[in-house]
Amino acid sequence: MGLILERVRMELGHLARKATGEKTRRRGAAIEAFEAARADLRPGDLAIDLGANIGLITETLAETGADVIAFEPDPHAFELLSARLAGRANVTLIQAAAAAQAGTLPLMRHRDFANDPDRRTVSSTLVQGKRRMEGGETVEVEVKDFVAYLHALNRPVKLLKIDIEGSEVALLERLLGDPVAARIGHVFVETHERAVISLAARTRALKRRAARMDRPVINWDWR
Repeated sequence: MGLILERVRMELGHLARKATGEKTRRRGAAIEAFEAARADLRPGDLAIDLGANIGLITETLAETGADVIAFEPDPHAFELLSARLAGRANVTLIQAAAAAQAGTLPLMRHRDFANDPDRRTVSSTLVQGKRRMEGGETVEVEVKDFVAYLHALNRPVKLLKIDIEGSEVALLERLLGDPVAARIGHVFVETHERAVISLAARTRALKRRAARMDRPVINWDWR
């Protein structure tokens, strides 16, 4: 029995390493694709950062000279984002969440937010059921209808980055069903079905749907 258990452990370890290696490979490829798309940005182009947090990605996009619009709902993160991008004439900062519908919603923060707000703000979410959010504080934030925003903007979007802690599913379900999606070139999205299990089936359906579309080109392995 001991030998059998040992073999099972070895096989599980092999599968775990294989999965981890594949995940790392995909993420590496996504970063390379993002860098290529970023390098193709020129002044006059438009990039949008949904879930900008403290602005690390926003800043790299702004350095290309392209116009950049960054959405961030968490007040603490937005304060840091504003400080980082201060003086950038080509950057527009919007203190709101981008989602499928407009309104006002409670933004849930990590349960350890108070101990390390600069780090934990990255986990803030509008979606119920995300791990490690139980017992955390909430703050009311503005939510903008992103599809309506794109229609009003009436500009091609060369690069769109989405990291909105689970809200990406509902947003993309709406976006991919609207003609405005054809104005977008590349999308880099982080999905959160591991943290919010209820999103898994909808995420798989979105990937199948996107695979049948010419535009936008979506990379699902961001970060």
